[in-house]
Parts: sequence; C-alpha cells; structure tokens
Amino acid sequence: MADVGARMIRRCRPLLGTFVDVSVDEAAAHAIDVAFLAIEQVQGLMSFHSETSDLARLRGADVGRVVEVDPATITTLRAALALYRATDGLFDMSIGRALVASGFLPHPEGMDLRRCTGTSADIEIVDDQHVRLHKLMLIDLGGIAKGYAVDCAVAALKAAGAAQGIVNAGGDLRVFGAQGFPIALRGADGSLAREIGLTNTAIASSSNLHTRRRLRGKETSPHIGAHHQPLLADHAVHCIAPDCLTADAMTKVALANPALAKLLLAEHGGEMIVTHHITMPQRFAA
Repeated sequence: MADVGARMIRRCRPLLGTFVDVSVDEAAAHAIDVAFLAIEQVQGLMSFHSETSDLARLRGADVGRVVEVDPATITTLRAALALYRATDGLFDMSIGRALVASGFLPHPEGMDLRRCTGTSADIEIVDDQHVRLHKLMLIDLGGIAKGYAVDCAVAALKAAGAAQGIVNAGGDLRVFGAQGFPIALRGADGSLAREIGLTNTAIASSSNLHTRRRLRGKETSPHIGAHHQPLLADHAVHCIAPDCLTADAMTKVALANPALAKLLLAEHGGEMIVTHHITMPQRFAA
C-alpha cells in the first residue's frame, strides 16, 4: 500500500443520501467534476424520493403499460433481477412497500400500499429502454443503485484520463489504478475495526445497529430478509467484488444469508468480511 496523500486531490459533495468523496491523481483533477456529474445523473434517474425519476414514472404507470426509461435504469434493473433469481427472491427491489410502511421511505402521494402486491418477478424488461410492470409495486433501488453510481463515476474518471483514484459514497467504495490503497473498515457501532489494502476493486459495507426504529412496539430496520421480516444485525458486513454494483447489492444478501453471499461473491471473484468493534486509525473508511 502506497502513501497516497501528497499525490491525490480530494473533493466531497452531498449526493446519494450521503457524502461522496472523489480522489484522483493530481494530474487528473479536472476529471472530478465529470465524476460528480455521472453520479448526479444516476441519482436523478433512480431516486425513490424524486417525483421525476424513472422509479416515480414506473410506480405511476397503469399496470401492464410499457414505460420508457433510461438505458442506465435498465442496466440496474437487469442486475437486480439477476440477483433476485440467484438469491431465490431474497434480493427483491419491490422492498419499497415495506420501507414506506416502516417509515424508512416517504409515502408517495396517492399510493395505496395495500395495492402494491408485486415482486421483482412481476417486472418485465421489454428492451433496452422499456419496462412493463405486471403488478403494482414500489421499486426501490437503494440496495444497488449507489454502487452503480460509483461504477459510473469511476468510468467517467478513466475516460477523462485519470490513472488512479478512489470514489467513496458513504461506504460504497471503488479504487482503480496500479497503486494499492489502505481502506479502514468500520464495525457496526461505527468504530474502526481493521485495515485492508485494495487495488482495482470495490467494497461496500452495511449494518443497521444505528438505523433501527420501533414500529408498533417492535424493532425494525431498513434491511428486510426472508419472509419480509426485518433484519437486526449487531455486526457490519463488507463485500468485496470487481465492481461496486455487485459489492453494494451483496451486502444486503450478506446480512440476511451470509453463506449464500459468500458463495455468490466467490463466483464473482470476491469475498465477505464481518467486523465488530476494534478501533484503528482512520485512512479511507468504508
């Protein structure tokens, strides 16, 4: 792992519901704005909160009607559908209904949650720009789109001439270039647990120790597992994969079914790390 401090330029902006940090070699500082633009485009297309996003247009369409969406949205939907099948329905982007009901997402105006009975199995990708929903549902891509946005930012940096760098979106992180970078992993309580070195790969982290709330007398979390039950994890998971889309999505699988996550990550040349609470000095934290 090399010392990156003197040769890297870092910028940070509030995006994707977190703070996004972009670091590149000094000679490619001009590329940072291009990376942030790529992230803003993904956010605009796939935000659950925005009434002008592709997700809002899908939930507002009549059941069975073909809806035109951006090719980037299709890319993300296809990846989510592949994970839905690979996990036997555990990774399900129709989770929006449950997250709205538990208060983790805002209630779209005029939407009757009782009618939102669809699952990912009811999503039809018609072609590279069109989608049809066979049942009403609330699609939420929060479990995968942030990783995709990081990948788009890295692609933009490379296209603009950056030889090496890091894009870190609140724990969804990807490094590129020949140089290795030290990455500090956090435990579920937020403390820094251990440090690893990464080169040309991605890592995503997830936990819910501090994001839970009580609903009708029971503790719930923004992570939903088998049988639509909330996941309550007292540890953090960190999934390493070649791209951040895969790493991001796999953290949700890892919280629900660690054995399945390890198997799927191994198929992608990745791995899973679980952390607890051993404090270490911070470098780049995931």
